[in-house]
Formats: sequence, structure tokens, C-alpha cells
Amino acid sequence: MTILANKCYYHVMGIFRKKSDFSDLITCPRCGMKSYHGVESCPDCGLVFSRLEVATNKEAKAKKLRGDRDFIINTSKLPSDVSFLKLLLFAIFLGPFGAHCFYVGRYLRGSVLLTDFVGMILTVIFNDKIAAVNDGKLLAIISVIMGLVMMTWFYDIFMISIKKFKVPVAIDIEGEIAQKKSEYLESLEELKTDNKADIAEVVEKQAEDKKEKNK
Repeated sequence: MTILANKCYYHVMGIFRKKSDFSDLITCPRCGMKSYHGVESCPDCGLVFSRLEVATNKEAKAKKLRGDRDFIINTSKLPSDVSFLKLLLFAIFLGPFGAHCFYVGRYLRGSVLLTDFVGMILTVIFNDKIAAVNDGKLLAIISVIMGLVMMTWFYDIFMISIKKFKVPVAIDIEGEIAQKKSEYLESLEELKTDNKADIAEVVEKQAEDKKEKNK
């Protein structure tokens, strides 16, 4: 019902808004659907935007290491546990090692950069032997491929500097469920305590009434 209501709101507002208002849109990080500011959830996939405020990169990294990719979203809005300055410095000074990617949990991209950098070092070391293969054509092909891969390092620096670099985030759903369960149990215990107190009070009052009647 919520998704349907949001879709209706999106289309109705699209009819009445001016063309200039279409610049005032937010993009859903999960499906890429554009929505107006003020909409609580994505009209297409149902993602609740407010939940992104409590999503963390730490949880996303933990999920990836466990092989669990459910509920992981890549967003350019940095979560509270990712430092923009650290990310930028890692990219500038340790980018060829993929440090900035490993920092935020983009392990595949980081591994590609690291492998490419190691490959470049090995190519320099064994340059003469590789150049002797097929009249240097193999060396040319390897150099072009590695150069193209290494271009992603400069691309990442640019994307981080304009705050468009995608960072995986996730919500600790298990922890959230456990917390709600704990809160529920606490409230249940409080209710039981209050009920016991009420019952004890009623019993005491009945005992007093009996004493008065016996008098």
C-alpha cells in the first residue's frame, strides 16, 4: 500500500509541477528511481529513505565478508562511520594499492587495483624478457591494459572529491530485531511487575475488607 501510495503521489505531483521543479529530485540508491523531496520511500522499490540515516558501512563490510549481500546499498552519501578526509587521503596516496576501496569495503575493486599495481611492478622488473616476446607486442598489450585499469585510480579520486564515490552501507537488521525484542521483553517484565503490584494491592484491600466485616 505504501509503495502504491508513493507512486500515485509521484505521478500526481508530476502533473502539477513545473518543468523547472524537476531539478528538485532525489535518486534512490537502490533502484535509481527519481523521487521528489519529502517522499518517505522510493515509489518503485519501496526503500525507506530515513533508514539510510542509521545504515553503516561497518555492517555492510561485515555482511560482505560473511558472503551475505542482502540489504546492502551503494550510496554516494557517506555514512557516519566513513571519514571523507580519510577516504580522500587513502585514494590520493595509497590509491594504487586499492586502500580507499578496502577502507569502505569495495573489495573487488580494491583487489583489481592492487593486482594491477603488482603487475606493473613485475612488468618493470622483467621488462627485457617480456619485450623479447613477439617483438614487444605482448609488452605493449600488457602496458595498455594495466594503464587503463590504473586510470580507475584517478577516476576514484575525482569521484571522491566531488562526493559521488559509491560506498556500500547496510542496516544491522538482526541487531535491530534483537534490540526491539529486548525492549519488548523489558516492557513485558515491567507490565508483569505492575500487575503483581496491582494484584497484591487488591488482595491486601480484600483482606482489610474481610477484617472490617468480621469486626
